[in-house]
Amino acid sequence: MQSALAAVIFVATLIAIVTRPRRIGEAWSALTGALLMLLTGVINIGSALAAIGAEWNLFLFFLGLMLTAAVADMAGFFDWAAALAAATAGGSGRRLLLNVFVIGAVITTFLSNDATAIILTPVVYGMATRLRLRVMPYLFAVSFVANAASMTLPISNPINVLTGDRLRAPLGVYEGHLFAASIASIAICLGVFMAVFWRATNRRFEFDLQSALAMVSADRVFFRLVLAGLALLAVAYVIGSALLLPLGVIAVAGGGALLAVGALRRRVSREHLSAHVSPTLFIYIASLFVLVRGVQGAGITAALVSGAVAQASDSASAVATGLLGSAVTSNLVNNLPSILVFISGAQAGGVPPDLRTPFLFGALAGADLGPNLTPVGALSTMLWLVIVRRRGVEVSAWDFLRIGALVAPLTLLAAGVLIALSFR
Repeated sequence: MQSALAAVIFVATLIAIVTRPRRIGEAWSALTGALLMLLTGVINIGSALAAIGAEWNLFLFFLGLMLTAAVADMAGFFDWAAALAAATAGGSGRRLLLNVFVIGAVITTFLSNDATAIILTPVVYGMATRLRLRVMPYLFAVSFVANAASMTLPISNPINVLTGDRLRAPLGVYEGHLFAASIASIAICLGVFMAVFWRATNRRFEFDLQSALAMVSADRVFFRLVLAGLALLAVAYVIGSALLLPLGVIAVAGGGALLAVGALRRRVSREHLSAHVSPTLFIYIASLFVLVRGVQGAGITAALVSGAVAQASDSASAVATGLLGSAVTSNLVNNLPSILVFISGAQAGGVPPDLRTPFLFGALAGADLGPNLTPVGALSTMLWLVIVRRRGVEVSAWDFLRIGALVAPLTLLAAGVLIALSFR
């Protein structure tokens, strides 16, 4: 009875999160589901608090990421990056598309895919409209590269931090399994875009770099300090990943230091902070942890994962099972709850110990790359869609799917093969 009740609450909550009835936000749907888990006795308050408290590293990482993105935006870092992309394109719309990919990949690698979606999307939109170019190729590029590059480092996607806490894999091990797959995914995504938008980006434009840079930041010292701070933070992330240090602590320390620099230069803006630091995101994540702990306690996650991995006999088939399963479920219910279910099921005994590591690496790749199929697969894509629509650009699920149907299968196939080979 408890298992059935937990399953009903969990599925109903996920449906509400995806469909947003009466425009109810994802956080409030998730919170309602978590409260129902508590009120019906599926999970007790102690287990709920333990589930939330165990993920302190992820909460700190999100907070640090938000602070860092806010200060970087205040300093004009993203406008500067876009201006550099336009200047080095030499007036070519096609080369600008390539540059948007490069910048998006770099920002995703060191600041996460959510930062790319939230910050780079409005900047690229403004740049493309000012240059009188077709905006959609460049806007789509931001969204797709945010996912394609999101497994390059443990910090490139918050779900990497979540999975990394379970795998306890040093940076060398992580990159040994995922780096080649990540580079291949970015290259494939870029190749598809250049083929699909070859004609649409065949336009010339004129761009004055000096004028653009003059508008980036009124405080050059602040900009340089933030630029140096971002570089140091990137190095700290790499070192922390190599030494298995808590990345959340590094993120908060870095974000706090950048915020202090902004305060000393009197450049801190409440508007930017409120735009980037979202309390509802923490409610959403905490509620998901409670929901997943509820179905885990009822034995559902272990049963689901064990059923999925039943045919896996070696590391290659474990990788394929994890990758395909998480890619499919990510596009059904979003990649954060999806990867939580796969991690929970693996930890609860749903995967044999000798296959757990390849299974989770495959599941992580599926949750990172799979969301490039539909606009509901990842939080970064959903945020991107909101930002684009606020600027009067209508993007239907079909518009996204037409590109995603080319990108997602190719990148997933390449990643699956390369990750499987890394375990030989």
